[in-house]
Amino acid sequence: MLNRRSIGGFLVLAWLGYGMGGCAGSSQVHLQADERYRLAQSYIGNGSFPLAEQEVRKALEAVPDEPRYFELLALIHQAQGRLQLAEDAYRAALQQDDVPPSVLVNYSTLLLLRGRVDEAISLAQKALHNPSYQRPALAYTNLGLAYFKKGTLRQAMEQLHTALEYQPDLPEAHYNLGLVYVRMHEPEKAIRAFREATRFRPAYVEAHASLGEVLLGSGRTDEARMAFERVVALAPESDMADASRKHLKLLTP
Repeated sequence: MLNRRSIGGFLVLAWLGYGMGGCAGSSQVHLQADERYRLAQSYIGNGSFPLAEQEVRKALEAVPDEPRYFELLALIHQAQGRLQLAEDAYRAALQQDDVPPSVLVNYSTLLLLRGRVDEAISLAQKALHNPSYQRPALAYTNLGLAYFKKGTLRQAMEQLHTALEYQPDLPEAHYNLGLVYVRMHEPEKAIRAFREATRFRPAYVEAHASLGEVLLGSGRTDEARMAFERVVALAPESDMADASRKHLKLLTP
């Protein structure tokens, strides 16, 4: 799962650590291609996306029908904001045999970014119906965000609680749940959810920013100041840091 930064602040991807085994075939070509795939994953872990793309493309040159390679290429594009290229790669993955259900969940994340909520719901639900899928918390988190975007807050809350039943330490699920509670005008529950998100991912900038906003709106100015200071420290060049500095300026006696 992509935990270094969540795309869009509250989306979740299932990638690093997936598919570390060899391809179905055992030929030397497949073994070498899988080695390039693993090397691409390691480059991603270091944030070296151009090198990762280079390796996964070489893997695809050798084995052009492996859906995992297309999935990783899509994730590389997605992490860099090249959304149409990412979608092209996901579509290529879906045209292959034995498509892993993680492709469906990651593609649903992209569709949420592109505002295609109903399509995202369909893909996440399809992944959950696959008996081989082992990361249901990710699919339920995307479903929660999708229903949040549709404005069906109770349904969003139910999906996110289900995600947390499967994986209680999933930061994105806690963060999305906080967003739902904000929309439902339940600030104390939102504060708890955002705090849980930052507990499981201390550098979760979006969660700190949202926590600060809710604390400020609840009159808890000292706690809000701490949250905004954390945002500035974690991402000083970001738009969230600019907004946090404005809050801090108003909160300074």
